[in-house]
Amino acid sequence: MSYLLNIDAFRFNIKTDFLPYYKKYEVEVNKNAQLSDVLDLIKKQDKSFSFSNNIFLAIKVNRVTTYTHAPIKAIVEKLKTTDLKLEPLSEFRVVNDLDIDTSDFEKKMEPLKPFIKEKKDEECYRELISYYYTSPSLEFERGYFGDSFLLFALFLIKKYPEYRDEILKITADENYGIWLHIPYRNLIMIFQNAISIEENIAELKRNVLQYIPNANSITKREAKRIQNLNF
Repeated sequence: MSYLLNIDAFRFNIKTDFLPYYKKYEVEVNKNAQLSDVLDLIKKQDKSFSFSNNIFLAIKVNRVTTYTHAPIKAIVEKLKTTDLKLEPLSEFRVVNDLDIDTSDFEKKMEPLKPFIKEKKDEECYRELISYYYTSPSLEFERGYFGDSFLLFALFLIKKYPEYRDEILKITADENYGIWLHIPYRNLIMIFQNAISIEENIAELKRNVLQYIPNANSITKREAKRIQNLNF
């Protein structure tokens, strides 16, 4: 069994292009192929086509965030089509086609750096990169810490509980913190476990309300609202 895919690929080179555009490709792959195989075949057809080799940096397929190691069979069955539109995770950050500048993601880790004790802690944060760019909250607030930040904060609290309250105070920031989080809904392929992401962020929010309910005005308001609901 094989799939004949009709591809519309996002194209834009920051050095040479004035506006982005889409280019059509036709690619045939077998049932065991991954999305990365499709990208490689496009590259064979068009040497100028560019994408990131970061296995943790997903792309959008028909507007749904999808890792490049995702099976094509699962993608086609989920989307119910072999017509696939490939786009970068963030059009704001495009460098070349599906490859983006991720320096903003790196900078968002800064407030949590004092609590990082091992190199593998930073590696854990970088594995969460796709959740940063997928977050719908970035659509209206570019300064938002990011869902990856929230997931990483919970990871640090569990690993280093002695820093719990300090990390929670940062997380509860009124302008850019957890209160800006918007649920993912169907923005991520279901086999990528988006439900646990929401559960983890909900757990972090419960920690904020339990341990630092007076951190700021928004936290106080939310803590009072939850308290009223319990009566």
